[in-house]
Amino acid sequence: MPGQPWFKDKPIRLTFPSGWKVQRCEMAGEDQRGLTKAQIGKAIRNPIGAKPLAKLAKGRKEAVIIFDDSTRPTKTHQYAPIVLEEIKKAGIKDDCIRFIVAPGSHGTMGRQLFAKKLGEDILDKYPVYNHNPYEMCKQVGTTSYGTPVWVNAEVMACDLKIGIGSVLYHRMSGFSGGGKIISPGVAGIETIRANHGPLGGFGPGLKPHASTGYLVNDGNILRLDAEETARIAGLDFKIDSVLNLKRDPIETYAGDFVQTQRKASEGVLRWHRTESPVDMDVVVANSYMRANEPYLGLWPAQESVKQDGSVVLICNDPDGDVNHWIFNHHGKYVGASLWSGKARNLARGARLIVYSPYRLRSLEERLGAPGTVTWCREWGEVIEELKKFHKGNPKVAVLPDGTSGIPESYLSNHKPAASKP
Repeated sequence: MPGQPWFKDKPIRLTFPSGWKVQRCEMAGEDQRGLTKAQIGKAIRNPIGAKPLAKLAKGRKEAVIIFDDSTRPTKTHQYAPIVLEEIKKAGIKDDCIRFIVAPGSHGTMGRQLFAKKLGEDILDKYPVYNHNPYEMCKQVGTTSYGTPVWVNAEVMACDLKIGIGSVLYHRMSGFSGGGKIISPGVAGIETIRANHGPLGGFGPGLKPHASTGYLVNDGNILRLDAEETARIAGLDFKIDSVLNLKRDPIETYAGDFVQTQRKASEGVLRWHRTESPVDMDVVVANSYMRANEPYLGLWPAQESVKQDGSVVLICNDPDGDVNHWIFNHHGKYVGASLWSGKARNLARGARLIVYSPYRLRSLEERLGAPGTVTWCREWGEVIEELKKFHKGNPKVAVLPDGTSGIPESYLSNHKPAASKP
């Protein structure tokens, strides 16, 4: 299976005792051939709902290219050179172009990750900046939902704003991508807190709004508010891709950020649907596309595991899980403003086993209450642990990527409405 997306894509090989009934669950688009550079260029030069970049950039003075952070699998270097070529046709000079990462409240990235995302050539030629949601943001309005719109001041100083990202399932806003490159991407903490908390209903003492949830785009109040924020901020052009399990685009859409996100979401439903057998004794959920948010893989795992079964979560990122300033606990006694105050714990399944050579106690505490998570550094340890609870020949489902694969069993019971821009 694929592994470590920002560490040379080191593959993961798992072995099981003979006799165990093991099913590797296929993702529909995992082996689809990625688009060529020419095909990506054609998509960018033929946008939907917007002028081509070369025309859009005419008369503009300062350009910012906003790209998603390491929690998203986008290989930004596959798109950025084409974007640069197009805006230069309009006369924008190199010293009027900058790149800004869109982490929301995740924290900062260092040079190594900038290079992995953008490539060395871009780092050589253009400045690349982190975003700080607590400072250097400018208030530019208020959405119709009452959310104050604070946006990175450098972004707002530019009269051409371009975003690059990809689309995956999302537990709150249905799918990622689109206007989320602005909110929460480069938004101020006041905007992020209002959108995720009181409006979306995620946080202590709050109930998720009925319009939110996995695979829900249309009418999702959290997404609509974020899109309104992006309109107020003036996001001019967005690139959204659907990826295979090599993180290469198999569909790319460019132009108006609402239309690109809706089209890409349809592609995600088509290509990321994954086999999900039910009532399995053991479910092994790999974390690949969002390896530093491994807990996202618990959703599809719990769709397949039986109530007294075992979930094995692979956490294979050497950097561990990404920081969340607004959602995580940050000490024994303190947590962020939207931290629930509880460990995640399994909704279905009797036990959680974590497989990772990179043990991190703070992540372990987030995954389950003390004493409920077993951490194994070696795969052999995982097998021995499973043998304690599963005699004979247990049924095992292996998910090649729980952080992007959409379980077919969920789709059969929850039909997403057709997306409408």
